[in-house]
Amino acid sequence: MRTTYGACGVETRRGAADDGRRATALVVEYEMDEKRGARVGGARAYALERGKGNGDEVTVTELGRCGSGTETMNGIGAIFEARWSPRRDDAERCAFAGADGYVTVARVRETESGGGVEFSELGRAHVGGEGLGMATCLDWRADGAMCASAADGSFRIMRDDSGAIQVVETVENAHDLEMWAVAFDLSREDVVYTGADDCALKAWDLRDVSRPQMVNRKTHGAGVTCVAPSPRDEHIIATGSYDDHVRLWDVRRIVSPLSELNVGGGAWRCRWHPRRDALACAAMGGGAVLVDAESNALKLHFTYSEHESIVYGADWVCFGDESEALLTCSFYDKTVKCWTLEDDVK
Repeated sequence: MRTTYGACGVETRRGAADDGRRATALVVEYEMDEKRGARVGGARAYALERGKGNGDEVTVTELGRCGSGTETMNGIGAIFEARWSPRRDDAERCAFAGADGYVTVARVRETESGGGVEFSELGRAHVGGEGLGMATCLDWRADGAMCASAADGSFRIMRDDSGAIQVVETVENAHDLEMWAVAFDLSREDVVYTGADDCALKAWDLRDVSRPQMVNRKTHGAGVTCVAPSPRDEHIIATGSYDDHVRLWDVRRIVSPLSELNVGGGAWRCRWHPRRDALACAAMGGGAVLVDAESNALKLHFTYSEHESIVYGADWVCFGDESEALLTCSFYDKTVKCWTLEDDVK
């Protein structure tokens, strides 16, 4: 599938909203329009459906889009990242981190005629800070709390109450350079992890944000681009970096990683598998890389090299019958691909 602008992120909806043979995913787009001097982009929703026969391929259908060049939410422009709501009773809600510095909450609802979806804006808040003014990453807790990073090295904590987004905490100068990563701890609601171009990984206690709780500045050889807490082990997080490495950490002591692996390119985003200890990594020039993380030891499992450009998005698509696929996207060739592993490499 092709996008209008550079494809830079993938987010698959998890939970009970879709039936066992169907899943929904968002792909976000970003591009600098040199003629207009403006950042343009948007988001697309796709349906992914597994055939009824054993081994049948996954059918991908575009359901709708919003942003630049459309009549829906056309003011949102370029988007860096999307997140579906973690609330199981509100699976139509999603949020976007935009290059305009805003976090926007939207609803993705099936059209009355069926066969497609419509995007509608519910609320937005400015979180971009100074300098480039961009919101670069976001995360969302089931209790309605949100966090977002900004290109100026700051981050913000927000509350999403029925679409009215309120900024409740701003941490200025959290990092010395552009900040690309922010994530909530999955079991300790007062803990947030951040990463940035200053090569620092930091853990923050939201009860006192005057200084970070823990800092590692020595391990990453380049900017920290993502932080991904494990959904199965409350003490484990994964990080990605421009230094081409994915690392596993025990958050009780982030002096040195438990394991690290060179994935062949900058590890822009890493997504944990919903059912087992494995990571899908968007490794930029290294393609899309699947990594085993059993027993907290990283091992290269498979590299998907069919993209002709930098891979910025990768996520798992898991169906109710235990089958799965991968959805990945690449930037300069504006391409989205859905693929599966053959049995002999699973």
